[in-house]
Amino acid sequence: MRIHALTTGTVRVKHSFLFPSSGVRRQLDLFLPGPWSHPLPIHCWAIEHDDRLMLVDSGETATARNIPFARFEVAGEQELPAAIAAVGLSLDDVAEVVLTHHHGDHVDGLVHVRAPAQINDAELRFAQTAFPRVMRRILRQPLPPGFAPQQLALDGGRFGEFPHSRALTDDGRIVAVATPGHTPGHISVICIDDAGRHVMLAGDATDTLEQLHARRADAIGPDPKEHVATLETILAHCAQHPTVYLPSHDPESVKRLAGAITVGAHAGP
Repeated sequence: MRIHALTTGTVRVKHSFLFPSSGVRRQLDLFLPGPWSHPLPIHCWAIEHDDRLMLVDSGETATARNIPFARFEVAGEQELPAAIAAVGLSLDDVAEVVLTHHHGDHVDGLVHVRAPAQINDAELRFAQTAFPRVMRRILRQPLPPGFAPQQLALDGGRFGEFPHSRALTDDGRIVAVATPGHTPGHISVICIDDAGRHVMLAGDATDTLEQLHARRADAIGPDPKEHVATLETILAHCAQHPTVYLPSHDPESVKRLAGAITVGAHAGP
């Protein structure tokens, strides 16, 4: 198995996005003046396994519009076709795409992919409800043209500490697990590498490893208590299974992947 980080530009976010206040200020601060982060990567992932190429998410495109709490910096030459070519792979060989959730910086790159995509059925239902539909319109963040992923049901029972999962390969070495919080139907993908480590492609379960250790809900998710419960589950899984934890916007994710640096027994605060 080989896992590749594909970087499709960067994004700057409000400090209040990364370190939200509590109560009503948690989301309100996103729309008020405040300091911004340094550029954060927009990663998606390519997995080579058993002569099959799978993508987890598809990254962002140069057409992305800024919003009050995020400023995108994506050039055309940083989009998915160039990002996957940079690691010696071709989009023509992609067999499927698994989406962690429906936000633009994870799904917009689907415009470049002919292979079928899958998304958690709970996430697809959430994306079609009134509130996210209204917010996409207000923020001018439409779903990409032709967005019609297949529904992925997490009906495979427990995987490690995760109560809901679905094997994505016949040998069970690539598994989708429920990680709700950032969105209600958010999933992560865990790959069991050739050394038996769990490589967790975490999407936006957190923005960084630091946030995971801090057990800090983000400013976006509708239910902070559910988000914190998910972080506890991830940490419990890391304590039982040495895990390389790779959020999509963590500047250290590529280094951790290259070095197979696990959370493991250090999953405390």
